[in-house]
Amino acid sequence: MTDLVRLFPDSADLMARVSDGAADRERHCVDPYEQLEMVRKSGLTALTLDESLGGPGGTVVDLMTFVTDLAEADPNVAHILRSHYLQPQMVRRLPPGPVRDRWAAEIRAGQIFGNATSERDGALGTAQYATRLIPTGTGWKLSGAKYYSTGTAFADWVMVVAHLDDRRIARINVPLDRPGVEVQDDWDGFGQHRTGTGTTTFTDVAVTEDDIVQVTDPDERRVASEVPLMQLYLQALVAGILRSVVTDARDLLAGRTRTFDHAPSPTPAHDPVLLATIGRLASTAYAVESMVLSAAADIDEAYASERAGMPDPALFARASRSAALVQVHAGEAALAAATALFDVGGASAASRAKNLDRHWRNIRTLTLHNPASYKAIAIGDLLVNSAPLPANGYF
Repeated sequence: MTDLVRLFPDSADLMARVSDGAADRERHCVDPYEQLEMVRKSGLTALTLDESLGGPGGTVVDLMTFVTDLAEADPNVAHILRSHYLQPQMVRRLPPGPVRDRWAAEIRAGQIFGNATSERDGALGTAQYATRLIPTGTGWKLSGAKYYSTGTAFADWVMVVAHLDDRRIARINVPLDRPGVEVQDDWDGFGQHRTGTGTTTFTDVAVTEDDIVQVTDPDERRVASEVPLMQLYLQALVAGILRSVVTDARDLLAGRTRTFDHAPSPTPAHDPVLLATIGRLASTAYAVESMVLSAAADIDEAYASERAGMPDPALFARASRSAALVQVHAGEAALAAATALFDVGGASAASRAKNLDRHWRNIRTLTLHNPASYKAIAIGDLLVNSAPLPANGYF
């Protein structure tokens, strides 16, 4: 029995309910509000909140197991929650006191957090943001515009990254109903398009000290990092989609009755060429999922050193390397698998009603978040020249 099943014994039933109608929702552009509410009510949105903060204390391995399961059921729902699961890690790092207690209570209550990080000007990860906090004497006013705000259209709170002054960067949690916050669900991508991704604008939004979760100086070297976790989350989404690729390929082949005159078997279900394709798809799905869980274990070990009060740079470096290795392989292998799915079904597999192209579209969209070519260069530079992987940003 996995820890996830131990912590949430009804998780399998939840996945079945979320999965129901997912392909039709994706095809007809129906937002998964009802399914996200199921996840909220299950308590799984608090999965990784530490036991000391009143949570179940799930590990990163537990989280990646859950995300893979949820992405198999509906990758849009799983993707919506990506930024949300950054919150328990940030709350854990806060000093004991009312601010940490406040955010831990919000997570326990099932509140969902979106994100407002990316901006159209400048490079992500350079710590150059046009969004700023302007002092007012009693607090601050927040103004700026953010893009690719995944999950925010479904959230209760949005985590905003903004300049606190000329040097320091603040992460702030702002409720979506606060005056001056506007969310536009204007993402028009061909994949992962029901994730609440879009534009979030802030116009003189009132911010108090209690809203500020974290303040960092870009010039300060930090050992502990959430980057491996956030990057691996994307690969867990891919792993879940690959499970669906295997299932759809199996069902497609089992349901075929016609074949070609020159096929090696009169029945498609016994055609060795097609069976070999199914076998390779299953192998790819297994390999990617195994890589994700292995890297998750490395992240757990790095976090354990941090919880012990001695964050180990070597363990965090290994966690970054592990997440990077998964990304470089998983994207290429998954795209090939999503393409090979069509070889199992022939021309009828291209039917729009079957919506089998959603797997390729969703995987391709996920792989565009961070170019694998850059990650591969960095890994090569690490191995050959001992150059450390980039430490900051969402590389």
